[in-house]
Amino acid sequence: MNIWVMIYRFGWIAIGVLLVVLGISIFVPQIQHHQELRRKEAVLQEEIRMEEEILRHLKEQQDRLRSDPRFVEKVAREEFGYVRPGETVFKFVDQERPTNRMAR
Repeated sequence: MNIWVMIYRFGWIAIGVLLVVLGISIFVPQIQHHQELRRKEAVLQEEIRMEEEILRHLKEQQDRLRSDPRFVEKVAREEFGYVRPGETVFKFVDQERPTNRMAR
């Protein structure tokens, strides 16, 4: 085989390898960027799902506040500390144990 034919073939192989490397170097960052966007999308979809669940719960609570007087009373007592006239309220407070510290 002639040396020039070998050089010619080696040149085409080298050009082919360079084109493949160039193609990879162009598309790999875009593929990585696309994958990062997909991960962010999944996180945002989960956040949307959680917010929709919270919204559903709040709407249910709003409906109960409009239609259930016992629920209104429960919320008023638990969250706002309301009592009926004439009721006596006992509050139990956990006190910290006194510590015996020696004077220095």
